Amino acid sequence: MTYTAAGTPVGSEPEAKAVDAMQCMADLSRALVVAASPINRIVLSRIAERACLKTASMDPGEAAHKLATPQAGAPQPGMIILDLDTAFQDHDEVLAQIETRRRISPAGLPFVVAVVATLQQVDLQSSAFDATVARPVTPETLQPVIERLLATAKAA
Repeated sequence: MTYTAAGTPVGSEPEAKAVDAMQCMADLSRALVVAASPINRIVLSRIAERACLKTASMDPGEAAHKLATPQAGAPQPGMIILDLDTAFQDHDEVLAQIETRRRISPAGLPFVVAVVATLQQVDLQSSAFDATVARPVTPETLQPVIERLLATAKAA
């Protein structure tokens, strides 16, 4: 039987958890923007880029698939910006994948910023979000939230 440097057999459960944790190591310089509207994906991506983040943007179905099947060695986003508009019907699947990542990640990442119509609307799993931003979203409203979350991660 083959053993790892930690002394556990290859293929054992602790090794599998270590591999999962490595796949979920979040890069705080990357953000994933998830929105049903292509225009909203562009606007939110540009604001995140102003906060010096490298962005990728996807529709909810594509994002749920990407989060469920991370590629080994591929950088994972340290922040996810979710646009929870009325066209975003599949938010449960995306939120479930994010919760799984946060549970596996040693630092509890990625950060999740929800973009909502009004702050009173945030009745769905508000514990899943690190911050919420109400529409209309502008650089003056979203960028400070991103910078605050990044600063707290760097201070920890």
